[in-house]
Amino acid sequence: MYSKPKKIGSIEIKNRFIRSATYEGMATEEGYVTDQHVELYKTLAKGGVGLIITGYSYIQESGKAFDKQMGVNKDEYIPGLSRIAETVHKNGDNCKVALQIAHCGRQSRFLENTIAPSALEEKLTRKIPREMTREEIRDTVDAFSQAIRRAKEAGFDAVQLHGAHGYIITQFLSPYINKRTDDYGGSIENRTRFLEEIYNKSVELVGKEFPIFIKMNGVDFIEGGTTISESTEVAKRLENIGYAAIEVSAGIWEVAKLKKKDLGWKPTFLPESRIFIGTMNEPAYNLAYAKEFKRVLDIPVILIGGINSLDLVEQILTNESADFVSFSRPLIREPDLPNRWMKGTGNQKVDCIFCNGCLATTVTPGLRCAKLHESSAGN
Repeated sequence: MYSKPKKIGSIEIKNRFIRSATYEGMATEEGYVTDQHVELYKTLAKGGVGLIITGYSYIQESGKAFDKQMGVNKDEYIPGLSRIAETVHKNGDNCKVALQIAHCGRQSRFLENTIAPSALEEKLTRKIPREMTREEIRDTVDAFSQAIRRAKEAGFDAVQLHGAHGYIITQFLSPYINKRTDDYGGSIENRTRFLEEIYNKSVELVGKEFPIFIKMNGVDFIEGGTTISESTEVAKRLENIGYAAIEVSAGIWEVAKLKKKDLGWKPTFLPESRIFIGTMNEPAYNLAYAKEFKRVLDIPVILIGGINSLDLVEQILTNESADFVSFSRPLIREPDLPNRWMKGTGNQKVDCIFCNGCLATTVTPGLRCAKLHESSAGN
């Protein structure tokens, strides 16, 4: 199953392996693409994945997450972004590439003053954002659509919106965070309006054939947050709106502050990076949510999180629990892992031990496996 092609919208993905979006920390201070980006995506493209999703690019300065994050909020970024798209297409044997775009809202840790749908304290930073005006919401919708237009002009095959992990799209969708009383808050229809407007505005600029898909939470893992019944209802609405696929994740950053007894699930560092898969945590830890999405959707469902063996991939795909599997940390340690699996060589398990040591390297060039680098340094 994992070697069979499948479409996301109008584009065909050559296999069921997706490199999930991962912040690289390689851009210039001004957000421009560097040679390090190009080398990273060249290596990933050669490794055999069917689709690469880049690390998130900010669509407005008010939504910037970190230093050295790629920008897509100005036309001046298009030539640099084109280098990534061209490199993947040249080196990837029909590998496709999607630009992930985001606004981090109240989780914009790079900024002192943040904005969000509601002025609710973010408990990890203890910051209280300023509630967005309706004009600011319209401006942010326009910024998302212009970023999608730039991605297409740069030669990307698709765009993914980062709507998971507590960033601004999550902030609109989650009843825990969104306390608005206007037509952007309250009902699921209202909380989905932001995404509906982004899609409709974007289609005016890029047409319906350019795939726009989204990463979103199955659950928020916090009391009063999005539940699986709500998220699947949102997902069905997004399918009807026109979104081409959904990548299913879970959690917001605030859960990193909660104790194990409060979570009802295994410990985590951040929603993006749960540790020690296969020892402390269960593999494919978002599988239960992906199954629920598959039950209600006709568009492809992408499962992310804890993909640690080829047997697991085959089981997920054969059981039709998801259409694609998405992972990144195993590819930091083994960029050619998909090729190895496709050829049937080596261990069916990943070499990655999910220790999160690679997180320490995102502030330095290379996005490398810290453990691998450590073990090779003495040789």
